[in-house]
Amino acid sequence: MKIKLKKKYQAQVLLIVIMVLATVITVVLSVSFQTITDTKITKLEEENQKTLAAAEAAIEAALKENTTVILGQGSLSGFSGFQGQATFEIIVDNKFETSLIDKDNSYTFYLGDYDMNSYQIGPSIAENIEICFQQKSTNPALEITLVKTSGVKKYLIDPSLRINNASSPSNICNGNSSYNYSYIIPAADIGNDSKIIIVRVLFQSSKLAFFRTSPFPLQGKTVSSSVVSQKSGVSKKITLFQTYPQIPPDFFYTSF
Repeated sequence: MKIKLKKKYQAQVLLIVIMVLATVITVVLSVSFQTITDTKITKLEEENQKTLAAAEAAIEAALKENTTVILGQGSLSGFSGFQGQATFEIIVDNKFETSLIDKDNSYTFYLGDYDMNSYQIGPSIAENIEICFQQKSTNPALEITLVKTSGVKKYLIDPSLRINNASSPSNICNGNSSYNYSYIIPAADIGNDSKIIIVRVLFQSSKLAFFRTSPFPLQGKTVSSSVVSQKSGVSKKITLFQTYPQIPPDFFYTSF
């Protein structure tokens, strides 16, 4: 009887030992797996940052040299282990949308081709231009300055009629329904001697959108950089738009 009880206790102890060992092994494997996973994630994040830095460096070099640049060559010869390049894109369209323009700031829109060497602006096209902006809790208003070789024309657009002698905008933007207001500068005003339109945003910040039938001239440089890490396969693509020179906010403006 004692022998049977002893064997029974030994079997129970053995079972407990096996369960403890299994638990310990499970914990060790789990910790090891987590450590390996964390290490991989850390290395992947490092490669992600390095690849992003290489893509940004390629864009900076392309803008500085004003030409296509290749990783591992020329000014980017120090970037080994990466493959890619930064190139200029020509985006021609009959619509153009700005980023958010802060209150009392402005955007300079070019009506003719801009020559970055001679700083000359080519002739415009006598065609209607629709300028759209967004409705807010406090509506923005626009001060539009059309700069021509023959002079300057101004337009004041205020949906809330806070400015004396201001015009009311249309409640429809034909170019993009996500904008609430629009104003059309007629082709007769633009003619062939207009150079730029300066749109100042008053009372409230807003995005601006420009539309016409034929394509607009380029409004700046668009550079696209695509880079791949040869070590990890991580890839990054960055596109940067750099506007042509913007007229300082204190030119051509009226105080209200």
